[in-house]
Amino acid sequence: MTHDIGALRARLASGDGPTFWRSLDAVADSPEFRAFLDTEYPAAARLAASPDRRGFLKLMAASFAMSGLAACGQPDGRTQEIPYVRQPERIIPGAPLAYASAALVDGFANGITVTTRNGRPLKIEGNAEHPWSRGGTDVFAQGSILGLYDPFRLQTPQHLGRPSSWQAFRAAMTGRVAALKAAEGGRGLHLVTGPITSPSLAAQVAAMRRDFPGMRWHVSAPVGRDALYEGARLAHGRPLETRWRFDRAKVLVSLDGDVLDPGPGQVGQARDWVEARRKAAAEGRLLALHHAGPSPNLTSAKAEAPLAIGADGLSALVRDLLAEAGGGRAQDSGGPAAAWRAQTFSALNAARGEGLVLAGAQAGPELLAQVHRLNAALGNTGRTVFHTAPVPVLDAEPLDALAEAMRRGEVQVLVMLDVNPVYEAAGDLGFLEALARVPLKIHAGLYQDETAFHCDWNLPLAHPLESWGDARSLDGTVTPIQPTIRPLYDGRSVPEILSILTDAEAKDGAALFDAHWRSPGEPDVAWTARRDAVLQAGFFEGTALAPEPVGAPLPAAVTSARPAPSPAGPARRVEVVFRPDATVWDGSLANLAWLQELPKPLTKVVWGNVIAVGPGLAEREELRQGDVVTLEAEGRRIEGPVWIQPGQAEDSVTVSLGYGRRIPEQLADGLGYDAYRLRAAATPWRLAEATLAKTGRKAPPVTTQDHGTMEGHDFVRVQPVGSTAPVASRAALPSLYPPAPTSPGGRYDQERAWGMAIDLDACIGCNACVTACQSENNIPVVGKEEVALGRWLHWLRVDRYYEGGLDAPKTHFMPVPCMHCEQAPCEVGCPVEATVHDREGLNLMVYNRCVGTRACSSYCPYKVRRFNYLDYSGDMAPVQQQQRNPEVTVRARGVMEKCTYCVQRIAAARIDATKGDHAPIPDGAVVTACQGACPTRAITFGDLRDPGSRVAAAAADPRNYGLLAELNTKPRTTYLARLVEAAAGEPAATPGTTR
Repeated sequence: MTHDIGALRARLASGDGPTFWRSLDAVADSPEFRAFLDTEYPAAARLAASPDRRGFLKLMAASFAMSGLAACGQPDGRTQEIPYVRQPERIIPGAPLAYASAALVDGFANGITVTTRNGRPLKIEGNAEHPWSRGGTDVFAQGSILGLYDPFRLQTPQHLGRPSSWQAFRAAMTGRVAALKAAEGGRGLHLVTGPITSPSLAAQVAAMRRDFPGMRWHVSAPVGRDALYEGARLAHGRPLETRWRFDRAKVLVSLDGDVLDPGPGQVGQARDWVEARRKAAAEGRLLALHHAGPSPNLTSAKAEAPLAIGADGLSALVRDLLAEAGGGRAQDSGGPAAAWRAQTFSALNAARGEGLVLAGAQAGPELLAQVHRLNAALGNTGRTVFHTAPVPVLDAEPLDALAEAMRRGEVQVLVMLDVNPVYEAAGDLGFLEALARVPLKIHAGLYQDETAFHCDWNLPLAHPLESWGDARSLDGTVTPIQPTIRPLYDGRSVPEILSILTDAEAKDGAALFDAHWRSPGEPDVAWTARRDAVLQAGFFEGTALAPEPVGAPLPAAVTSARPAPSPAGPARRVEVVFRPDATVWDGSLANLAWLQELPKPLTKVVWGNVIAVGPGLAEREELRQGDVVTLEAEGRRIEGPVWIQPGQAEDSVTVSLGYGRRIPEQLADGLGYDAYRLRAAATPWRLAEATLAKTGRKAPPVTTQDHGTMEGHDFVRVQPVGSTAPVASRAALPSLYPPAPTSPGGRYDQERAWGMAIDLDACIGCNACVTACQSENNIPVVGKEEVALGRWLHWLRVDRYYEGGLDAPKTHFMPVPCMHCEQAPCEVGCPVEATVHDREGLNLMVYNRCVGTRACSSYCPYKVRRFNYLDYSGDMAPVQQQQRNPEVTVRARGVMEKCTYCVQRIAAARIDATKGDHAPIPDGAVVTACQGACPTRAITFGDLRDPGSRVAAAAADPRNYGLLAELNTKPRTTYLARLVEAAAGEPAATPGTTR
């Protein structure tokens, strides 16, 4: 029938109208067409009863409408989702509609809102009402929208490599599971999941374990928090979640901490930190951060006193601090570590009960337990440090127990849900070899990944934006997950798959959600109203975990003497520390092109990972940037390119997880090296000794920033806390530009003047703003080769600069969008006036005027204009094109692109203002994509003409200055200087003071 329709279209196009209509009537009467209707559109089949021309056209219009909207039905639940022909009341064509939901990182939730248009999710925003995220997001949440439309996703169930169905899977499993249950209560059945914070999923697993008492449950968490809970158990006798009250602290000490780094806690913890820092600044003091650790990160980047020190030295440092806190004396070994310890303990001792010491999971359980004891000795526990019950369920077994059971032949049926243990298991487990001994292996995931290739059943997992569920944030707040679109493919959620395995009648996600959260006997009307209120708010009120009292810490176990350092030889012996990647995390996000092309915060490397070595080690071993080296330990070996990293401990190297994927025909295949091969299950974050050797080959990493210093310029300025002297001169400079035009009555001076201020003291360099800008503005990915040529297209970049010595430098981050200069050099340089000003001060790009001379880029001193040399988005898969924002033009090849202050959002606010009484646009009504994504609220945007606006207040702040303002470009984007401690007797800063 499809062939016949194509022929009819050709006849109509040729002008053969009568023949077309006769053939159309024949098709409408054909049994093939009626059978097609009965199969594909049974609800519309009755329209075909009358074979006249009008009836047929009505039928075809309805069928085309339904086929176009089949994936855009409103997500009220799987059984309720039907495509609509009549317009629902809540849907306005082209108007945005937002759903509250959750973005997940290792099972932990951050509250988000998902903006949809015509049933298509387009953009992730933070949920401003959520108690944990409070409107902020991270790069993982921003990138997750791209994962929904990923054409590489697994789309249908597969059995032994061939397409199958969910019905066939259920039929195959019913007898097998029943036999296991009847024989030995499920002995031989093993379930593997990621960390579970979902109350409903935890209850489902608990019910399954009651029904199958012989079943064993394992958790695969390559970037897990087990060390944090074990450290609390060693110190307090039970696993606990550790939380911090930055607002009560006067000094912060981070011992290999990651409080500001990507992960489950970044959004909420970064917001807590910046609010406490701003509160302290308002009181005239600096909330100083001291950091010590083997590898630099975003937390160390915001430290006033960073120290690069290996894991052994860090353990000794903590012991010395603990001895001093108890009234004893430290072993004075001299050097930078002793000076740092003396300065840090002096600050902690002066602020007893108001200090705060923290550490990250990578520090290891023993050091974490010592940190608990140190906080208790300083009087911080219960005041700046408090504890709650663990957020995830902790009674699962680790992955090494599963590997041992498989080797012994005890595993008969293995069900792996949303995990990839073949790739992410530690190299010393031999997981793949053990997996071969399992008779029946079932895997469910978004992709056909490394584990899927070795399983009997591969089941497509529904994306979180297509699913029902719930999860807890790090503070315990339960966040509902609701679908924002009908599943694009034939996927099921983890709860739905468990229901297929255990329930007599499989339930969909909506029914499982209702079954858990609905109170017994609750009337339909009451439950519907309560559920809708929760879904609208985006969280369950009052579900945050309450603090739990803890007693005095348990005494520390006796430790051995400090190990002697290994002597240098032909092959250097080094300590290896493992870290999750800042963009692709543990590798589960490696297929998201936005995150692959997102520069790492410190190295600015894209499309791969590197082996980071310190400047001292590089000098001794004669290593150069891009030299390929090998790391070998216990017979396991990896190789990768060297990156000389300022702030890296001298005898430590850092390797990042998430790369080295082996999944043919997928985006992540072949990028970087696989650090999991070198990992040990017993010490997942550190290898005490490995052999480093040069291979003689080179593989220069691709990076977007070559220089890490300001070359004597004052791009990033600082101001002593409490100073009221401006850091920049306010005097007007003479100019050859004519005055700004005004209409009769001075209209220009009275209208809006959009501007932006970026607080460099609050910016943590997390890159959420960059990914949000890419998502909002249809910015294409160009690929590794094009980035190497300098052709990346991000409209916003975050520059990273180092200050001081290379061994332990201070780090600065500086977001750089278009400056929207009032006296813009780019406008002078453009020969066709493709870049012009509007009366509200926006520097606009008229794409259909641009002829690609790139003169504007040459004239721009900020280098924020990007030229699209190729048609980077022309070959996008149709499913990927559904993510594009219809409010933003998809640019043709050969034009300049740049930040527009999200002019489409400004236009929407302007239209809303003119609908009523033409009232002024209120402050805060326009939120740019970068501003909305920032977890620390470092970006302020608004009308500079409005004296009551927040951006006007920021422009009047003494810390405010313009980048390269000496060029007299008069940028509308300005910066607030970073705060530093005022030295004793130091005078107020003078204009232009930098450090």
